[in-house]
Amino acid sequence: MDGPDIVVFLGPSLPVDDARRILPARYLGPARCGDVLRARRLSPRAIALVDGLFASTPATWHKEILLALDDGIAVFGASSMGALRAAELAPFGMIGVGAIFEAYRDGVYTDDDEVALLHGPAGSDYRELSEAMVNIRATVARAVACDVICPESAERVVRHAKDTFYQERSIATAIDWAWAGDTHAEEPTRFRRFIANGGYVNQKRLDAMQLLTCLGRHPTAPPTTVSSVPRTSFIVKLHYDTACRPLEAAEGDLPIEERVALEARNLGRLFPLVSRLAQLMAMAHALGDGHTIDQANAGGLDETAPAACVARVARVRAVVDDYLRRHGSRKTARLRRRHMLDLMRLDGAYPRLGLAGRLETAAGPARRGIGRRGSPEIDLYRRIAELWTIVDEQLERAGVAFAEPLQTLSDAFRRARGLDRRASTLAWRRANGLDGRDYQRLVITDARLGLVSAGAQLHAVGLVPSTEPAFWLVDAIRLVGLYTRLERRVLREGAAHAVTPGGRTAA
Repeated sequence: MDGPDIVVFLGPSLPVDDARRILPARYLGPARCGDVLRARRLSPRAIALVDGLFASTPATWHKEILLALDDGIAVFGASSMGALRAAELAPFGMIGVGAIFEAYRDGVYTDDDEVALLHGPAGSDYRELSEAMVNIRATVARAVACDVICPESAERVVRHAKDTFYQERSIATAIDWAWAGDTHAEEPTRFRRFIANGGYVNQKRLDAMQLLTCLGRHPTAPPTTVSSVPRTSFIVKLHYDTACRPLEAAEGDLPIEERVALEARNLGRLFPLVSRLAQLMAMAHALGDGHTIDQANAGGLDETAPAACVARVARVRAVVDDYLRRHGSRKTARLRRRHMLDLMRLDGAYPRLGLAGRLETAAGPARRGIGRRGSPEIDLYRRIAELWTIVDEQLERAGVAFAEPLQTLSDAFRRARGLDRRASTLAWRRANGLDGRDYQRLVITDARLGLVSAGAQLHAVGLVPSTEPAFWLVDAIRLVGLYTRLERRVLREGAAHAVTPGGRTAA
């Protein structure tokens, strides 16, 4: 198995440089919620989950792993978050490796804080800022076996460590507490000397190394027992979110498409618009069941676009064409123009782009290829409005209602824009060319867009619960003609490196 065939989520358990000496692979940082879903689009034959974040961000979902298993991807776990998930999902085909996994599987460990610790950012190689309970237990057990301390003293050390908050946990502090007040005791001195001379047992590191060695020898897994993973509204929502976001990793560990997506974050005002376009493309694609798909209708893509991308864009075009046939060109143009200007208003771009937007939308049908004519920003708004018009119609058809009355929605709308007085609200309405009725419509549009952006009401609008491992952000970048430019920038300057702020907690 080649390196790119294996994806490893690794953080504080083992430095990546040490891991590479054991196994060539794509090394990503500690897994967050959605990362296993993202990893599926890299088409690996195996995914190894070692470390994962859980306090600063939601942890990896079990169903993400089940979907990977359902795809025929071998999934392994060890050491930390991987040991936890492997113990929970072993009946479904996830393969656990190492002593920590076995302890969780057999019920010796039941608390997730056994593997939790505080660590530094990626730039520090996820340097450990506290110590994992499993390492303290292993070190204490070795000290007892070597007659450094007695079992009663070992119990005191373990108890004090366990009673300490995991972000502050260390074996040195536990030793101080265990012999507090006994300044003449010899055991703590022997124990500290034992640790300083190599007696410390980093069980998480040992298990991570064992997993990588195992992957090098046996990179495939036996058939799984996952027959068909239910596509619930929760996993579908997570899928739409992750399909529009890049993975983050070191430069050499990502394929060029993922690196282009990371570079797109430097597009300034255009990046949030490209991201919104990607999300709406995914939703329009989900509405495409039953439409006649013409692959030639995917015009505007760069010539390097893969066949799967061409097929997805062609399906989105089919949905757009169907809307045009049903409503006619005049009504469609009017609705798209209204939605386009409303989106500008919601983003605060109308005072800057509104007049140009009205002139461009009045000039004729939408033009393909961003940057060829007119403003790239306006062209993005036009494309977004084209798809939002379709999704908004689905919301109307579904009769989606809000729990809050219009006044409550309006109050939230004004607070979000700092419009705390009636005079400031009126001034904002004048700057955006809105009368009272138009303002109410905009408030409702904002609430509907918020529902869609949050992934709510996906079933209500008739979206097919697909979890295809597509990367809609790259599709959107290709569609608007930015891919080649960003690719050249990536190849010239190197991929944008992910920066992880502050201390993180991981398991």
